[in-house]
Amino acid sequence: MGLLRKKLAVLDLTHGGIPIAKKLAALGNDVSGVDVYGTVDQALLGELEEKYGIRCSKVPLPISEFDFLVVPVHLNPAYSMLAEARAEGKAVLSHHEAVGKILQDSLELSGTRIIEVTGVKAKTSTASLLADMLSRRFKVVLHTSRGLEAWEKGSPSLVHRGLSITPGSILTAIEKSLEAGVRPNFFIFEISIGGTGTADFGILTTISPDYGIANNTALASDAKLQLILNAKSGSTLLLNAGAKKVLEAAKGSQAKILTFKDPFYSEAHPEISETPDFVLETEETLNTNEVPGSTLHFLRTGEEIFSASLRPGYNNSAYRTAFVAASVSALELGIEIKDIVCVLEQFRGLSGRMQEKELNGTALIDNSNSGMDILSAEKALEYALLKKKDEKKKSIILVLGEEASQVCEGLPPASVQGFVEKFGTKCRHIILVGQRMGEVTADNASYAGSLPEGLSKASELAGTEDIILSSVKCFR
Repeated sequence: MGLLRKKLAVLDLTHGGIPIAKKLAALGNDVSGVDVYGTVDQALLGELEEKYGIRCSKVPLPISEFDFLVVPVHLNPAYSMLAEARAEGKAVLSHHEAVGKILQDSLELSGTRIIEVTGVKAKTSTASLLADMLSRRFKVVLHTSRGLEAWEKGSPSLVHRGLSITPGSILTAIEKSLEAGVRPNFFIFEISIGGTGTADFGILTTISPDYGIANNTALASDAKLQLILNAKSGSTLLLNAGAKKVLEAAKGSQAKILTFKDPFYSEAHPEISETPDFVLETEETLNTNEVPGSTLHFLRTGEEIFSASLRPGYNNSAYRTAFVAASVSALELGIEIKDIVCVLEQFRGLSGRMQEKELNGTALIDNSNSGMDILSAEKALEYALLKKKDEKKKSIILVLGEEASQVCEGLPPASVQGFVEKFGTKCRHIILVGQRMGEVTADNASYAGSLPEGLSKASELAGTEDIILSSVKCFR
């Protein structure tokens, strides 16, 4: 399906539809934008019409006017324009597919390779570690939920902050990078719920825990299969060997398929049926000062390629998926083993992803990020309880909740209620963050409107012998 001189409608201007609509209009198409959720400011809609020629509407438009629709994978299939288009057999492109078609013929990307990372867990960590590894030899631009960064020789510099990881944001990330004069050898894109089909190297970290999208009429894991089903000939895909659905979809792929054993996933799913190409094993060790540590052993088809001793100061078990996925990718893309080992051994954790810090003299475990969910909160509390026991701390002050319910589906209050009923007594006090958390009740709970307010209250309650655990879903 061509994207030239067509009449089309881009649905959902809230979640990445605006950059897609702009680019399609610039290519000479007659574009209408539909603000499905009614959340886009009227002034911005007016600007889209006046400056880019994009007709905007907050209500559904007649299907008969358009050659096809461009629709996000998570849109409710009952939305009238989408339902009518499918009933009439009219073509529907996902946002992912539209971005892929836009990028296919982009002269701006000549000589640049694209890496896409999707999955439920470990996307940001995998992409960030891989950027560090690749930057030891190449110029890299990394786009994740943390921001748009240029990497060179192991050092990042911020190019732009504030982009989401919707497929449409890829277009903005490329534009911002080139405007800043950064022309990398690699673009690495963390991308939500699928792939665009333009990746030279695609990584699927996990599909578990799965969740419903499109008003619970579909599974996110099925949408993520776009990374495989749309993969271009000659590309490489690195897939989690524990995800049977993924491996089944890859059987007819034109891409080169590599698999890795996810140490985190395989503990809960020991029945992995196929022998993975790459495996990461961890060994608990004592250093020369009798301080507990961890050593990674990286194996390919059963033979150890290298080992790496990890630094303390963060929960390295939370990064095991990222360690193996990033290392495999770097090896395949031409990075020397010594550089991969160097990155792993120097790694100190990512902010908001099980990193250990201090807050006004109190130990802080920072697990607040955009991908945080209730399972992550449970794992973080489990780690905090071990730390409390090992270091003879007195108690745990938990900061739990969300800063924005729109961040990757939010943190359902019902899940939080179940969490505090099951684990609440293990904490001296719980500070619930976010407006929706007002629905949650617990004897030892209080409330805060934001993460900074929650941390401030926790700092007031905690002493130097306590632990503050921060698990808030938020953009950082």
